[in-house]
Amino acid sequence: MKLIIGLMAILLPTLCGAQSPPIKPLTIGDTVPDITITNVYNYPSSTIRLSDLKGKLVILDFWATWCGGCVQSMPKLNALQRRFHKNLFVLLLNNQGGKSSLEDEKKIKAFFTVFKSEEKQALVLPANLRRIDMLDTLFPHGIIPHYVWIGIKGEVIAITSSEEITRENIKAVLKGTPIKMPIKSDRL
Repeated sequence: MKLIIGLMAILLPTLCGAQSPPIKPLTIGDTVPDITITNVYNYPSSTIRLSDLKGKLVILDFWATWCGGCVQSMPKLNALQRRFHKNLFVLLLNNQGGKSSLEDEKKIKAFFTVFKSEEKQALVLPANLRRIDMLDTLFPHGIIPHYVWIGIKGEVIAITSSEEITRENIKAVLKGTPIKMPIKSDRL
């Protein structure tokens, strides 16, 4: 018994110190960790690993079906994804499920069906169907739409509102031209 208590006394500080550091919000220039996004809809696979998208400009679009500005941006995002499909990957992230009962998988899928019928074109943008808490921690925001731009090497290059999502800005980033975009800050 004394041996077990002695071993626990020796090992306990080591085990407690082995905890991973807390996740902190990312800012411009930070490298985005290799996040696996699950429950993906409108994509050949149900998961997307951000590391698999290196070499492309990735725009994470935090949105909700009830957000008018988010819905208005969808046709533009869809068109940009079609135009720059080899070098751009727009991912719709609906992290509203869990905060309220307003969003669920059924409602998000129904949104895409309505979009297709109203826009007369299929939505080519993949979307997650369930909340991912880590994304809210890494990219805190209080107002949507909220866009996080991830460069070809996996670093955060911009955090913007919808005004900065333009063909010109995307072309400039893809060419490697330095551009200044205002940082969206929700003052959480």
